[in-house]
Amino acid sequence: MAAQDLDLVGVVVIDGAGAPPRAGVTVIVRGGRIEPILERAPPPVEGVRRLELQGRFLLPGLIDAHAHIESPAAALRALQSGVTTARVLGDSYFRALGTRDLIRAGHTPGPELLVSGGIIRPRPGEAFFVTFPQFGAALNGELRGVERIAAVTRAMLERGVDLIKVAASERAGVAAADPRRAELTEDEMRAAVTEAARAGRFVAAHAHSRDGAAAAVRAGVHSIEHGTYLDEPTLFEMRRRGTFLVPTLAVMSPLSDPLTGSADDVVLQLRTRQMMGPVRAATRRARELGITVAASTDGSYGDGDSTAGIRVAHDIAALREDCGFTPLESILAATLNGARVLGIDARTGAIRPGLEADLLVVERDPLRDGSALFEPLLVVSDGLVRFERQ
Repeated sequence: MAAQDLDLVGVVVIDGAGAPPRAGVTVIVRGGRIEPILERAPPPVEGVRRLELQGRFLLPGLIDAHAHIESPAAALRALQSGVTTARVLGDSYFRALGTRDLIRAGHTPGPELLVSGGIIRPRPGEAFFVTFPQFGAALNGELRGVERIAAVTRAMLERGVDLIKVAASERAGVAAADPRRAELTEDEMRAAVTEAARAGRFVAAHAHSRDGAAAAVRAGVHSIEHGTYLDEPTLFEMRRRGTFLVPTLAVMSPLSDPLTGSADDVVLQLRTRQMMGPVRAATRRARELGITVAASTDGSYGDGDSTAGIRVAHDIAALREDCGFTPLESILAATLNGARVLGIDARTGAIRPGLEADLLVVERDPLRDGSALFEPLLVVSDGLVRFERQ
């Protein structure tokens, strides 16, 4: 579907790059890209859709830097929530990759998706071995060793993934796992980084563990996901190297009363409560050090699990309320910072002439009232109105 030519008249622009708001301006969209922002409304132009927005607030489309969108239905829900770009970290049976390709071909609406495929870890699970049976010798053991991790990385790249995800630590969301325990070694992660770099791709590291995160940073990963137990030396090394942090704060909130539910549920709920303090402290310190922090959901957008209801607006609120971010900084985390993490800031993530028209309109000032972000009035993706609330 072709992009629309649009005149967005009478908006308050929050540019997503940290500049103060500009009121009463008109944003021109032509051929799917943003043109110069005008202080006065131009006369109507034939063939151009004119939207009189009467003081509503215009932002860049939100970027979810760590999501688990796998189906077209989930992609649509993400788009309707204001997400125009998402990085999908993890993928069962390459469902997310297929959904990405359906969106790119114009067969189904959704955000632009950058997909990692599955996570490379010593015990990657059935979905990995069904997808890559050539590594079946490790089905009842472990994927280990520099050469084998390099081979797995190459196999994923050959399937067309947009980035690679490695496990620097065990999971927090599985009762039998221990998020403080490291998984891949520094050399194994470096092998993945080397192979990905040859293909022009980044590596993201799932890392709760202090030692695992430190090894991942030394190995040269592009971003640390979660970063719960990051220590001061590793944070300084991240600043030195330009490593990004995606702390997934919203998903770490306790989801229910830890006194109810199954034994595993209680373990996870109590663990979550314990982890909240360290991950907030690490995020606050990252901000103080000038490390780029990006917002995310770590959520599925409604595919039936406990993360289904999490939205980027929840993470923005956590950055403000728990980690010392100013309102402008929290918006930046979900716009330009997200684009930087994804490596696409040359074309999206801000309202700037020449960039793609990925835009979001909300009723109230999101710098004063972050809840405005939960109900977008208008979502424009690549210059096409994809969602509009009456």
